[in-house]
Order: sequence, then C-alpha cells, then structure tokens
Amino acid sequence: MAGKIRVALIGGSDAIRKARREALDRSNGFSVIFDVEAFGLTQADVLEKTFDVAVIDQRLTNTSAYAFISGLQSTANVSGVELGRFLISSTFSDPNLRIEAIESGAVDALFVSDGLERFIEVVSAASDPNADFGAREVLDLIPESLIDSDKYGYADNALSSLDEKEAAILRSFCDLKTDTQIAQIVQVPKLKVRNTLAKVQDLLMINTRSQLLILMKKLGAI
Repeated sequence: MAGKIRVALIGGSDAIRKARREALDRSNGFSVIFDVEAFGLTQADVLEKTFDVAVIDQRLTNTSAYAFISGLQSTANVSGVELGRFLISSTFSDPNLRIEAIESGAVDALFVSDGLERFIEVVSAASDPNADFGAREVLDLIPESLIDSDKYGYADNALSSLDEKEAAILRSFCDLKTDTQIAQIVQVPKLKVRNTLAKVQDLLMINTRSQLLILMKKLGAI
C-alpha cells in the first residue's frame, strides 16, 4: 500500500482513543483521519470518510458495533461506496468476540488488554484489503454443520455455478493456502485468485474473505 495507513478511531473512552492515537502517531506509516466518540454517530458520518482501517468500539450508542458494521457494508454495497476494513475493539480478550466480529464483517476484534504494541500490529495487518488473518486464527474454534438446510442448499447451488478453475481456487482457499500458493497450484494469475474469491463472496451474499472462511468451515469444506 502506498502512503500512510489511514485510521479511524470510533467510540470507546476518550482515554483509550487518546492512547491509541498517540501510539499511532509515534509509529511510522499511520495517519489518524477520524477520531470521534460514538454518541450521535451515523452511518453517513463514516461513509463519507476515506479510511483503510476503522477501529470501532464494541458498544456504540443505541446499537452494537456488529450491527453497525453490517449495516454500513449493506449500505455501501447498494450505493457503490468502497469501504476500508473494520476492527472491533473490546476490553478483554475473548475468542467468541473475535468470531462475532468476523461474522459481522470485521477483519478481527482487538482488545485493550492486549496492549498498544499489539494494537499497532493488528491495525497494520488489517490494512491489507485481502486480510483474513483473524478468521484463520479462530477456525479451529468453529464447529461444522451449523448451517440450516435451506442455507446449505442455497450455498451448494451457488457454488455449483463455478467453473473448474474457480472451484479449484476455492478448494485451495479452503486448504488455507495463500493467494500466491493458490495461483501456483491452479496455474492462474494472482488477480484471478482474488477476483474469483470476490465472486464467491458475491454469490454467497457476504462481504469479506474472513466471512467466507468462517462460512466454508461451517459448510464442512475446511
């Protein structure tokens, strides 16, 4: 990514946002473009900002970060707005909160208890448009067969429309290969890998590669 990573800090205590902003300012390669408390925040306030990573506190006024992010992505899809990545912030580390965050459309959750050094690491990793590290780290905690028969049938029918190369790309993705490895295995350009995974997301009506990994685990493909 060229230039500095543009970060939005949304919600949570003033003290925590201040500490995180100062940590980002001390680190090379970050620019805080939005720093705001959650009170009165609307989707429009966020949609008009151009950010690479938005860190949103789990507890927003009158809603949760999970619902807020899901709504933002739905609105962005309809209006054609390109969003950055999201991280949901909570106080103490909890694997279940990471899963909830990923399923809502965030790359991962991050936790105040993990400290500022970890905060910087996660924000930096989440700036990659194809980041799915959070989902890969929690996959072992996701049981299979959590999809009802109607959703399973829809997914199966949608994925049956993939051609041979696309299906091979998805299989390698489910084997947790990197984009570079998938391109080598299937013998296609890396752009083909990324475009195919984006196509699969559209077919399954989800927004992120992280959501795709979780869903494929629930479908028994991982």
